[in-house]
Amino acid sequence: MENNSQITQEKIKRGLRISTFEGSFAQIHITLTGGMFLTGFALYLGATPFYIGLLAAIPAFLTSFGFVSAYLTNRLAERKTLTVLTSGIGRGLFFIPVILLLLNVKVSLSYFLILIGLFNALLTIANNSWLSWMSDLVPRETRGRYFGVRNTAMGVIGMVVSFSGAKLLDYFTAHGQNTLGFGIIFAVASVASTIAMILLTKQPEIISTREKTTDWKAIILTPLKDKNFRKFLRFVGFWYITSSIATPFYIVFMLQNLKMHYSTVAIYSIIAGTLTFFFQPLWGRAIDRYKSRPVLFINFFGVAFLPLLWIFPTPVFLFPIWLDAFLTGILWSGLNLSVFNIVFSLSDNEDLKESYFAIFAAVTGISGFLSALLGGYLANLLKGFHFQIFGLNIINYQLFFIFAGLSRFLVLFLLKGVSEAKASSPAYVVGIMTDYAFRRLNYGKEFILNSIRFLKPK
Repeated sequence: MENNSQITQEKIKRGLRISTFEGSFAQIHITLTGGMFLTGFALYLGATPFYIGLLAAIPAFLTSFGFVSAYLTNRLAERKTLTVLTSGIGRGLFFIPVILLLLNVKVSLSYFLILIGLFNALLTIANNSWLSWMSDLVPRETRGRYFGVRNTAMGVIGMVVSFSGAKLLDYFTAHGQNTLGFGIIFAVASVASTIAMILLTKQPEIISTREKTTDWKAIILTPLKDKNFRKFLRFVGFWYITSSIATPFYIVFMLQNLKMHYSTVAIYSIIAGTLTFFFQPLWGRAIDRYKSRPVLFINFFGVAFLPLLWIFPTPVFLFPIWLDAFLTGILWSGLNLSVFNIVFSLSDNEDLKESYFAIFAAVTGISGFLSALLGGYLANLLKGFHFQIFGLNIINYQLFFIFAGLSRFLVLFLLKGVSEAKASSPAYVVGIMTDYAFRRLNYGKEFILNSIRFLKPK
């Protein structure tokens, strides 16, 4: 255990390197137990659209466990043990379906949903205490760059693991051995999570000397007295409650309606991940220079268009899907990183910063829960629904995509009221980015013209 007087800059740098490796192994578990693998397994177990919505709603609802984490981190002297135990036990729960699947024992959808609930409750506690831990460990002036690099490393690992797992699952599916395929997928995820837990124990912690409180009223109400933070919560709350109605069904739409193989869906992730690899460090530097709010505003405006692309694809016309993957890698990398960093910057109350994290998680979680649950109910109710317009056959899921896209433009107005210390205006940052892009294009043009002149015969 380290305290403020003992920990050195060298130990901090070593801890940040360990955190990057830990995140990479954790990403293996995140990838193989989420996204298309989790949705695909639920469909394999016979999940209807309502249960797909419920599968997305459960983890969203359980983000309210962030308050438990806020209480515990304020009560305990350190956060390391809490983070290691809850993340290790939570991810370790996937050893249960591994054993059942490899022994060819039928897995009940209901019991699997319970397991997902326990997993997410524990991971919510772990994530909240980890955020508090990292907010002390990562120097404030380099947070954007550090998390940009860390998230990029995790993204690369996610791409490789996603495609490899998808190819393996396609192989076993083609041979009628889905049970074995999912068993191997979850086994690899569980082993990786064990390694991540071991690495987490090696990471140092700066023990804060700030005053602790176990007053539930203070823990819950203090962040809500912050007017600027309330404005930010209003923005993310409306964003999640309007967008999450569509979130569970993008992968379902690809697998069921567009008839895409798991490996083809993985290519979507690879395209997005590759662009994330290049753009996330750039967004990180932009955040360090211009702050999070303008980067969030710019990227959020861009992602408002993305759900509307899903109106057009068919099993024989997947170009809109690949365009979405390309833009997702550019825009969502900046959006996720800026949201992550703006929560840090708006929670500068050192005595109760865990409460800010918990309130943020609860608002996004409850909003996502209600929206996903409603989406699952409506998708089931509208099953078989379709209509044609301008030659396009619109089904129930696409109605949700349209709603999610249009609502983002309205939600964007709520972000305008959020302020951040020393943040540049979005218009200024767009001007800087545009000028930089044109200068780079001009350099490229000059390079090409000079090359042609050089190669031209005299």
